[in-house]
Amino acid sequence: MSASYNTSRWEEIRLVAGRELRTQLFKRSAVISTLIMLVLAVGGVLVVARLTGGEDQPYRLGVSASQASAVSALTPALEQVAGSNGLPIEVTDVSDTEAEAVLGISGDLAEEATVDIVLDLTAPSPALKVTELDKADQAVVASVTNVLQQVALSEQITALGGDPTQVATSLTAAVPQVEALDPPDRDDENFGARYTVLMIIDILLFIVVMGGGQTIAMGVVEEKSSRIVEILLACVRPTSLLAGKVLGTGTAILVSYGVIGVAAGMTAKLSGVLPEGTVDIDTVLIAMLVWMVVGYAIYAVGFAAAGSLVSRQEDVSTVVMPLTMTLMIPYILSFVMAMQDPSALVYRVLAYLPPFAPFLMPVRLVLGVSSWGEQLVALGIALAFIPVFVWLAATVYTRAVTRTGARVPLKEVLARRTA
Repeated sequence: MSASYNTSRWEEIRLVAGRELRTQLFKRSAVISTLIMLVLAVGGVLVVARLTGGEDQPYRLGVSASQASAVSALTPALEQVAGSNGLPIEVTDVSDTEAEAVLGISGDLAEEATVDIVLDLTAPSPALKVTELDKADQAVVASVTNVLQQVALSEQITALGGDPTQVATSLTAAVPQVEALDPPDRDDENFGARYTVLMIIDILLFIVVMGGGQTIAMGVVEEKSSRIVEILLACVRPTSLLAGKVLGTGTAILVSYGVIGVAAGMTAKLSGVLPEGTVDIDTVLIAMLVWMVVGYAIYAVGFAAAGSLVSRQEDVSTVVMPLTMTLMIPYILSFVMAMQDPSALVYRVLAYLPPFAPFLMPVRLVLGVSSWGEQLVALGIALAFIPVFVWLAATVYTRAVTRTGARVPLKEVLARRTA
């Protein structure tokens, strides 16, 4: 059966896409689920920030000495000390106050401590005083110990007639430079933060691609079983109907989850949940959104074609199973790659293949083993192959979408000549 169409192909695609966009984006259930996931994503980041609260405040060190000159001499070196949160410590002269008072144990300041730990130099041997052992920042303790040892060493060198500055220069020059020959792995101090980011990216990618594909497949089957597709095909071309459904549904899903991803990423950045310099959130967000679009485009047309092969909703899960398995492989492989060596040849090769690239490429960027050049090359390859996927899916969709009843064999559809 042939039909004459009075509108251009682009106008047909625009009309169908607009219909799908309004249906998917503004229906009540979609709005409610998006708002709930947005609250959970942002709230989860804020909870993490709250649980790690106080880490953005400098660690406070009080110095008590019998002479003010002793405090002044040590202060420049102590101000170079950083706490475990990476911030320089705050040094205060507390020589005129009891350690118990400034620590908030006794006296007028018992309700509010002004320092976290006190370096007491009044005794023959220096001592660090703190209310509880778990409040002694080990990074500060180690660094203060090193400062005191350097001072004691300099005094002994001077007493022996040497030059402490020259000795310090020689010691600095004798420190070996550490060069990382392996990519970040589980032993890297920032691996936890990187793994958290890639896990969020992978989950969002999987939800968008899988959710979008399932929505399109179910929509195709619904229109086919109710014979609405026959009415639609009297007005628009089959390929225009397919393209409009993919574009409209994809735009709705990408907008919803894109907003969630951007909101969660910006919240993490503003709340300081991630260590400074560990992951460039702006770059990661851009890469995630780009590969989210590409991944959806690759798989969505396949789900639409698969949906056109059946006429009942209960058959959808069976017909899309091969696509689901194809989607699960790169999803799981991205986690495996992160736990192993992401610079291995097998992962570098697989990352360039279009079905794997949407998951592996952003993960490699997060792990710091991928350049923008590699990302652009992989993106170019994916964009070159997308028209092939679209043509193949459109062929299946066009030949099978009007055939109702039993499941249409894929082999038969591909072998059939266009009427």
